[in-house]
Amino acid sequence: MGLRLISLIVVSMIASCNPPADYALVGSAYVPAAHGEIDVEKIDGGQILVTVTLDHLVAPEKVELGLTHYIVWFAPIGEHPVYQQALDYDAETQVGRASIPTSWREFEVQVTAENSEKPNQPSDLLMASQKIREN
Repeated sequence: MGLRLISLIVVSMIASCNPPADYALVGSAYVPAAHGEIDVEKIDGGQILVTVTLDHLVAPEKVELGLTHYIVWFAPIGEHPVYQQALDYDAETQVGRASIPTSWREFEVQVTAENSEKPNQPSDLLMASQKIREN
């Protein structure tokens, strides 16, 4: 019983050390095979680090001619999406990844396909999205 109690205490201590939160990310009809996750972890300064990973993501030009980048947007509840950055996309492995710090705690992560690296607003080509809510 003593070993079991120690194991329970150790597990509780590990769980209380700000473990990352995981959110599923599923591709839209434009990229139905794409899937991934969003990891959220607390970092310094009261911010969180949002890491977006999408696997089985075809090259943007295969979604539609002229597209060149996948862009990550954060849309706070009731507000317009705000540009964050382009996914770091590897065509060989078909993986897109981005890590973005933010102070927002409730927002939607959106990934769109775009014809430039820094568009002014998101296109209608939504590849994946997920609502994030952190305390």
